[in-house]
Amino acid sequence: MENWAKYIAAAAIAGAVMGAAYYYPAETFIAFVTGWLFIIPVAFIVYFVYALWVYSQDLRHRIVVKIKPSDAVKLLQRIKAAQIKMEELLHEETNNGKKSYGFIA
Repeated sequence: MENWAKYIAAAAIAGAVMGAAYYYPAETFIAFVTGWLFIIPVAFIVYFVYALWVYSQDLRHRIVVKIKPSDAVKLLQRIKAAQIKMEELLHEETNNGKKSYGFIA
């Protein structure tokens, strides 16, 4: 057992809480409610602020990688541009140069 001291400490704390609940039930309940209503939200806020701080520190150390397009990607871009140009020409030919506004005039 590697962390036997932690297990003993946890058992002692659990025993103390159970003993307090047995001998002082009202005070233990008030302590539980106080912890539930105040300590847990405060702990959440502290962890949230810490995570936000770590995230902002991590943003400063990001590396931006820019990749030059390869010949294949450039070819695909040219083909796509030619296809768009052909679609525009076809659209002009079918409408006889008239602009369509989406309704029948």
